[in-house]
Amino acid sequence: MVALTGSLRPIVAPTPTNQLLPFEKALLQATASALPPAEAVLLAKQVDCINHIRRPSDWKRIEFQCKRWFQVRWPAPLLFARTDTFRVATIACQFGAKDALVDVWAEGGHVSALESSMGFSGLSISGPLNIVAVHPAA
Repeated sequence: MVALTGSLRPIVAPTPTNQLLPFEKALLQATASALPPAEAVLLAKQVDCINHIRRPSDWKRIEFQCKRWFQVRWPAPLLFARTDTFRVATIACQFGAKDALVDVWAEGGHVSALESSMGFSGLSISGPLNIVAVHPAA
């Protein structure tokens, strides 16, 4: 009976909501490398500001936020000129043997999300990330 009522330990370590996972950071860095220099600098600074990450249970869209005093507040000097919702880039990549296309989105002048039709959780455990190509949005 002790085995049934004892505390259960999680099989997988909890995913931190206040820091990027290595594959998330690699995808954002690859995006910055494909942008014009001024926008690449802004994106790199925005990535440094990310302190809250939402990963819904299906992991198909990972959302980034910069929170100050419990509210989303991105520093104004780090924002892109465009404030509408737009795709920054599409990244063709492989996680192990699985191919994936990842869209990088911005809204409100800042990077806002990574999105893939396949859940990132399943992809990220499939093997090491290999970025094949980065296609900036036109």
